Amino acid sequence: MQRREFIGLVGGAAAWPVAVRAQSSKRIPVVGVLWAYADAEAAGSSRLALLKGLAEFGYGPGKTFKLEERFAGEVAERYGTLAAELVNLKVDVLVSQGGAPTVALHRATSTIPVVFVGVADPVAQGFVVSLSKPGRNMSGMSQMSADVSSKRLQFLQKAIPALSHVALLGDPTNTGNPLEMAQLSSAARELGLSYEVFGASTRNDIDQAFQRIETQHFLAAVVGAANFLNSERKQISALGLRHRLALIGPYKYYVEAGSLLSYGVDIPTLYHGAAHIVDKVLRGESIGDIPVQQPTRFYFCINLRTAKALGIELSPAILALADDVVE
Repeated sequence: MQRREFIGLVGGAAAWPVAVRAQSSKRIPVVGVLWAYADAEAAGSSRLALLKGLAEFGYGPGKTFKLEERFAGEVAERYGTLAAELVNLKVDVLVSQGGAPTVALHRATSTIPVVFVGVADPVAQGFVVSLSKPGRNMSGMSQMSADVSSKRLQFLQKAIPALSHVALLGDPTNTGNPLEMAQLSSAARELGLSYEVFGASTRNDIDQAFQRIETQHFLAAVVGAANFLNSERKQISALGLRHRLALIGPYKYYVEAGSLLSYGVDIPTLYHGAAHIVDKVLRGESIGDIPVQQPTRFYFCINLRTAKALGIELSPAILALADDVVE
């Protein structure tokens, strides 16, 4: 049940409607999107949020702008090929989903504006010079803040007061993985928790990681914010139940898939906000002057069915902190 709302970006209709601009020019703008997802259906609410945001600025696909989408299906070898494909179409602006697509577009062009969505630390990853003044051909929506890792571990401690050691599951092929695992490791040490990092970049890796986690008698695990792991959240959540492991994921849809907890940004809201940046670029603003947006609102979600299945009795105090509860 929704109780508080994510604070979105300040936006509004452009002073000069897109429809008018389109009529004054023979060529309508072209927006390219590089998805890590396999197809439009898999992109789901993120894609719908992007299109809704663009519609609010007057952009209708096939009417006032042309939409070119490419779907990599989490296949590493496809990112570079699809990025080059989009660049060769001479699109006016590009949108990228997360780390791997952003890396591919970063390599493919230094001139076409790129609006990234869900990048952990765009400065550390070399996409921008600074958050306030990106300075290059990229800007967008970051998904992390300094205390997210610590908060996830704190929620696990509240759910399991006896917790003393925790598993950290990441995708070693994900560009943001080193930073995220470093942040989680540091947070675990500060909270007095021992930890071990487990890597998984294939479905078989996930199975093996959970077998190792169970062998080492972990009670809980934090799942990293990698595109591949997100796409396998149903398998991960099912394995958490099978191995009686309390999982906290980075997004609400982990809880919806059966994980015990989640804490993180609302991903569709990021895509809705990205539309604002796309509009600014199409109206002529230099992307290097558009500040990177950082989330100001994070959601904590609980699955009570999973808590019952795991034999975990959650205190009224932790339940009171939840933004959403699956019963």
